[in-house]
Amino acid sequence: MARHLILAPHHDDAEFGLGIAIQGWLARGDSVRVVIAATGSYRRADETYIDGTLRMEETSLAMNILGVTDWRAAGWFQENGALEAGYGELVQRIEKEIAEADPTDIYVCLPSFNQDHRALYDATVTAFRPGGVTACLHAYEYPGNGWQYPVPQVGRRYHPGTDGAVLGKINALRAHRSQFEGRAQGVNPDAAHALAAVRGAEIGVAYAEVTFLIREIAR
Repeated sequence: MARHLILAPHHDDAEFGLGIAIQGWLARGDSVRVVIAATGSYRRADETYIDGTLRMEETSLAMNILGVTDWRAAGWFQENGALEAGYGELVQRIEKEIAEADPTDIYVCLPSFNQDHRALYDATVTAFRPGGVTACLHAYEYPGNGWQYPVPQVGRRYHPGTDGAVLGKINALRAHRSQFEGRAQGVNPDAAHALAAVRGAEIGVAYAEVTFLIREIAR
């Protein structure tokens, strides 16, 4: 049984990147733990106020849709405030989380235009420095990655999904209503659905997600 630890910058990132894969892992008996780094209230780019308590309620609903029972909001930094957090302390918190979870596979978001994504990715890679963590490290994408940082062209691992799996992913994303209601632009469930169709077409299935192997140590 594999033990998957997902490090998510925000409350909806695990769903964006791994909503299909999570359902598949749980169906075959693997364990899944989701740790959300950023917490707290904040204002969206359009100045809409988002209450942190509401974010927690939405995440609870989304995790229930996917079947995830082991999740928590760690509060390692405030939402959209990762660059103000101490980098060394963030690395130590990631290392502690990994030590407690003892995962076989760890997943972190690819860097993007969002500072929280970049900081969490960089700090996780630092935690994997020589002599550090020995689990396998993977990165996952979300629909906003491609326009600033090119996604890796090697180390791809595809996670196919059925119509039901992609529906579960999209419904989990839609549970985060505070992120998408009244917002004309930006990354949204429709973009996630389109990306899943593109990744599926790359391997000849209806839908898929892709992760990127960053480091693997043979055992």
